[in-house]
Amino acid sequence: MRRRLSRNSFRKGLDAAARGEFLEALAYFEASVHLARRQEEAAVPMKYFSYYGWCLAMSSDRLQEALTVCEAAVRAEFYNPELRLNLGRVYLRAGDRGLAFGTFIAGLRLNPDHPQLQTEIRRLGIRRPQVMRFLARSHPVNRLLGRWRRGLRKIAARPGNRARLTAG
Repeated sequence: MRRRLSRNSFRKGLDAAARGEFLEALAYFEASVHLARRQEEAAVPMKYFSYYGWCLAMSSDRLQEALTVCEAAVRAEFYNPELRLNLGRVYLRAGDRGLAFGTFIAGLRLNPDHPQLQTEIRRLGIRRPQVMRFLARSHPVNRLLGRWRRGLRKIAARPGNRARLTAG
């Protein structure tokens, strides 16, 4: 009975998170963890903790706690790409794009066809290399040349300009 209650609470949490209602989802995920803990015959599924951590990060400023929960879930089930998705999302919320990207890639190695991981990778985008590679990306010369290069690409992308640029 409690197992079914914890699963129902988890499903309701997934629905709320899909709608972007992270505080509501957090309450459902917390309830699913508590209900699963009260059931003595099985351990709490790690995905319950992972989604709890993700919603905790999205609904509050308790990022360190969210990271701890999600990292523990990934350590326990390192083979689960869904847990890596949530950990990557928490890294993004914490402002660490590099760790998020690496976590998403690690998840894709486990399941290359995972649609949400693919979406997150696309959303992050791929940066072009700096114009002057021997200078830091943040160097003023690289920033200026990068803006100039981006402007040229916008001009080239306009209809009719491509033919003129390649003909001359």
